[in-house]
Amino acid sequence: MCDTLILHDNRGKPFLFGKNSDRHPEEPQALVYIPPHEPKNVQVREGIEYSDKGYAFLLSKPSWINGGEMGLNSKGLAIGNEAVFSRFKPDKNGVLGMDILRAALSACATSEEALDFIISFIERFPQGGNGAYKGKLFYNNSFLIADPEKAYILETAGARWAWRKAMIADAISNVYCIEDDYERLDAVTGKEISAGDDRVARPNETDPSQKEQLASWKKYVEDKKYLLFTQGEQRRSTSLSSLMRIAAGSNKTEQGQVLSSSAIEPFFAILRSHEGAPKPGAFLNRMKNVCIHPGIFPKSATTASMAVEYCSGGAIIWYTDSSYPCISLYKPALLKDGRFYALWKSLLEENIAEKSYTYWGKRKDWASQPHKLALSSQQSFVQSRDAGQKSIVAIAHQALSSMIKEKTTPERMLSVYASEVAAIVGEWEEHWRN
Repeated sequence: MCDTLILHDNRGKPFLFGKNSDRHPEEPQALVYIPPHEPKNVQVREGIEYSDKGYAFLLSKPSWINGGEMGLNSKGLAIGNEAVFSRFKPDKNGVLGMDILRAALSACATSEEALDFIISFIERFPQGGNGAYKGKLFYNNSFLIADPEKAYILETAGARWAWRKAMIADAISNVYCIEDDYERLDAVTGKEISAGDDRVARPNETDPSQKEQLASWKKYVEDKKYLLFTQGEQRRSTSLSSLMRIAAGSNKTEQGQVLSSSAIEPFFAILRSHEGAPKPGAFLNRMKNVCIHPGIFPKSATTASMAVEYCSGGAIIWYTDSSYPCISLYKPALLKDGRFYALWKSLLEENIAEKSYTYWGKRKDWASQPHKLALSSQQSFVQSRDAGQKSIVAIAHQALSSMIKEKTTPERMLSVYASEVAAIVGEWEEHWRN
């Protein structure tokens, strides 16, 4: 199970994007780098092909599959997907949503292009497949798609789909959230839920009389029996209320001023949140938390977390490279002028990313020791974590600012900043090792 979040700035443009990936607690996941390459046609498997434009991207990738949970490409396009459960069942031999996400990052330069790409893909090819590391799990997908200018929420059910623009503060989880507020709907579903009125498939939001005719996409497609197990409604509610608190704080600034860089730390706090169930236990109650700890049922835990901070002149990518953001530091990478720059460890291509998966495994083993997960509720640990995080945030912003002002990318300067980040992470992890 997962959660994907978006927060716009005071100009109405995407500012912070993030996702927690919740999967089997033993499943390795790491951020890998796919470098720029020549455009080509890519075959997912026989009969399923798409046009890869060759864009470079960072992908938070489970070790055993080709696709990823979330990512950002060199054009500033960010995508996260969610498992959703519909009465229109996915194809057991279909394409994983994570593979669709990877394809969109390689093929699209903007959020609008990605929206159209994914819709076209699911209309032409069946989605589904077994998305479980161990056991079986088949699901449809929803997507939060963002670039520096716009953001969209797209929900699917087989070849059916609905989308709307993301709100100022918005989130998706393992639950359908588009009701009668969709801006577009596939024609088949539009006719079915409107008793044959084709206008519903292309609603005109400026026409109040037509708005009254719209039926709920969510009610029509959702399989409600899964809601108890996913607890997606609860987590989405937690995310939305927390995002609104950040947005409300920004309203204290002058008219037109964008959210400050200090907003990233409260954003991390959402991804680290245990607000839904402070005493989670081993069963369903723990699924109410945005940061999910492992338990007996269901077998799901937060195995990776990533955020994108859109800045004037570039972006900062934040990633844990480890499970459980509540006991992890977010490490930075930079995006400027279509190129990615490491600010912690080298960004490894997927065919040589074993070091990243090894780091993930070491952190997982550490977190599996008695009482380590409980550290997130101890004041001394939280203060130490947040102090280290604040220092890393300051370094990353200074590094990007320096690159923008100098209009160059001096490797020596970046190596100094990366050494500072590595020292903070290393010392902090060593301090809490025992």
